[in-house]
Amino acid sequence: MVVRPDVHVETVADVTPALLEELGVRGVLVDLDDTLIASNATLLSPSAEGWLLSLRLAGIKVAILSNGERKRVFELAERFDLPAFALVGKPFPFAFRRGLAALGTPREATAMVGDQLFTDVLGANLAGLVSILVRPLTPGKLPHTRLARRLERRILTGGTRDSPVDR
Repeated sequence: MVVRPDVHVETVADVTPALLEELGVRGVLVDLDDTLIASNATLLSPSAEGWLLSLRLAGIKVAILSNGERKRVFELAERFDLPAFALVGKPFPFAFRRGLAALGTPREATAMVGDQLFTDVLGANLAGLVSILVRPLTPGKLPHTRLARRLERRILTGGTRDSPVDR
């Protein structure tokens, strides 16, 4: 199924350099809101900062690929000296091509790490990237995001109402 992730983890910290090496990944596109930072926060957690540092030390290239607002995306990207794309248009393939060009890695050696099936996972799968789904950091601040999360839980649990993603 095109909305099934290749890998499903709890947090970005679980996307270790060792896991990426095992997957043949040398470049990571990462979503911002509710993946790397809570949508209601202004600073990255120490865990997220440590994750970015661990990837950099392992020689893995990283870029932010976000549908979020420009100011927020670029301020955070600048703090960590990362290429970034805001209001990029995920899940459409052109969004992922922009990220691939910034990283300079081939699609089969690039992963998209994100919290949403219908933008991050769907787009990565359509673009031929490794798709890695993380548990969202918040329920989402926008009504359409909260609705999408309900649909995602149904897909991830095979249509049952009880989801480990809720716990």
